[in-house]
Amino acid sequence: MERTLDVRKPMTTKPTRPSPQPRDSEQAGERPWTVRSVLQWTTDFFAQHDLESARLDAEVLLAHVLEQDRLALYLHYEDTVPGSALQAYKRLIRRRVNREPIAYITGMREFYSISFAVEPPVLIPRPETEHLVEYVLEHVKENTGSTGRGAFSILEIGTGSGNLCIALAKHLPQAQIVSVDVSFSAISVARKNLRGHPDCSERIRLVQGDLLDGLHPERARFHLIVSNPPYVPTESWDDLAPEVREYEPRVALDGGHRGTEILHRILSNAARFLLPDGALVVEIGEDQAEAMADVAEETGHYRRSRVLEDYAGKPRVFVAVK
Repeated sequence: MERTLDVRKPMTTKPTRPSPQPRDSEQAGERPWTVRSVLQWTTDFFAQHDLESARLDAEVLLAHVLEQDRLALYLHYEDTVPGSALQAYKRLIRRRVNREPIAYITGMREFYSISFAVEPPVLIPRPETEHLVEYVLEHVKENTGSTGRGAFSILEIGTGSGNLCIALAKHLPQAQIVSVDVSFSAISVARKNLRGHPDCSERIRLVQGDLLDGLHPERARFHLIVSNPPYVPTESWDDLAPEVREYEPRVALDGGHRGTEILHRILSNAARFLLPDGALVVEIGEDQAEAMADVAEETGHYRRSRVLEDYAGKPRVFVAVK
């Protein structure tokens, strides 16, 4: 009979399993659940439920329960998993099989080598958005001669968890940042993350508001405006993975009929808030670059624009200079 980690009911640390050649340290027919066996069973179980990153998900969840990093799992590969940890782990397995994102289950996500608390009110940070950080750091260095000298003002549209503004502030000690989000819940999560980074908390101001509507251009001008706005077309919503469609905030993803409505609003109004030669830097969908360039030209507010590709060669970041 195949051994199973039954996620429906409590289980002891020594489930029975017939063994033709039990080890001397085992009672006949019994074997403890080790880190190795738990990971193997969970990986198979997740694969049966069509989870693409079955092994990685199993490792992340077990490491979370055991309060270790993933490397520690392999350093203690044959250690027995305590019964209390198994019970907690089974609860997480059930949540993951229901397609709840790993980041919401663990409550954490890494972005630009920084750990951030994430909750359902905020979008889970994506690796693609790190391209925004990389470009901004390069842009600031080119325009100030140093990432450590010269005042630099940045407006972020769409605070979310605070991952983008905090990553920028930690790498740009001269930057003063205003970050806006329409969601009060998102602002609360960002404020929680900001408390964990006192080195930059005094240089980031969190504001609740709908895009640029709550700001006044005569009092708020910036060297840079950055954003990872909603850009998923409404008509594509049902095609998204259930982890995204059923759990992440739609307001942070749905960009309207063609996915460009929010992008157009930002691009059409951002120039009023930019200093001369200031730049708008936004993340875009892979088929939206041409539409963005057309809107930038139509406004007459930008002297040049460009598109940066991600590591997969797909258009990812749109830049327009006032």
